Amino acid sequence: MRDDFDFDTYLTANAAKLTYYCAAIVGNADAEDAAQEAFVRLWQNLHRLPNEPAADAFLYRTAYRLSVDILRSRNRRNNTVPEREVPEPVGLSEAMQSALMRLSPTDRAVVYSRVVEECGYGEIAARFEKNEAWARKRYSLARRKLEQMLGKEKEHER
Repeated sequence: MRDDFDFDTYLTANAAKLTYYCAAIVGNADAEDAAQEAFVRLWQNLHRLPNEPAADAFLYRTAYRLSVDILRSRNRRNNTVPEREVPEPVGLSEAMQSALMRLSPTDRAVVYSRVVEECGYGEIAARFEKNEAWARKRYSLARRKLEQMLGKEKEHER
């Protein structure tokens, strides 16, 4: 990484955003822990990263993997799927939050990145070490699943 890279400024600028990303995957209870651990691992690996976009991709990829590990650990302990919530500042309806939580962690992360963070497909692909076509397809499939879930909920309301 460049010598002029200021990790403290980077941390301050990205901490809340990364915590919301983690909360969209694991819920509010463990989001801070996952985000903090991701920043620690970024700090430990800065010497391997050539620039800030690489640092961003590494940070989000690490946060995603840590979040999935937390979900797996939680499921092994409880042998149930825990109740999770998307944090309030996202501004999603209850129906949308509920539908999001029924998606896989990967689909939730892709949809959250695309819709809430307004990331491009290239950035999403970098977070998962995939190509842009994968990101487009994954988002399209997840969006279709959400539309089906939300459509079924509207039918039940009638």
